[in-house]
Amino acid sequence: MKAGSNEAPEGYVRATHGGPYAAGLGPLHVLRLEGEVRLGLRVRRQHCNSGGQAHGGLIASLADLGLIHCVGVMRDREGRPRALLSTVTLSVDYLGPAREGCWLEVRAAVTRLGARLAFVEGGLFADAARIGRASAVFSVREPKSG
Repeated sequence: MKAGSNEAPEGYVRATHGGPYAAGLGPLHVLRLEGEVRLGLRVRRQHCNSGGQAHGGLIASLADLGLIHCVGVMRDREGRPRALLSTVTLSVDYLGPAREGCWLEVRAAVTRLGARLAFVEGGLFADAARIGRASAVFSVREPKSG
């Protein structure tokens, strides 16, 4: 796929999670693999800083959304009930730029899935080149019934 295309890479489907904030960033697309979840978007002008690169806040938001979605997917695959997930900590290391028109994605994997906390790590990629890394801890709260 050419850089600047509006389409997601092959195999990705439109993401429908994340609420109004995520919808405003997107469109977001997701690819759910065996031990990894990928969430990405095409970097548009509105996502960029004055240097024509994706703003660090956008990259951090994508990391948070992708890492937390990975927890939900893995919980579902293990047959665990749907839960309320909240970010406890998020760490993002920026290693390179993501330019306007590139495909920006987080590739996330759960490292520990507990009853109350989930730990996730991920790489950030722009057109398949590694541009960062992220890790997070999420609180897990099962909704109260009734």
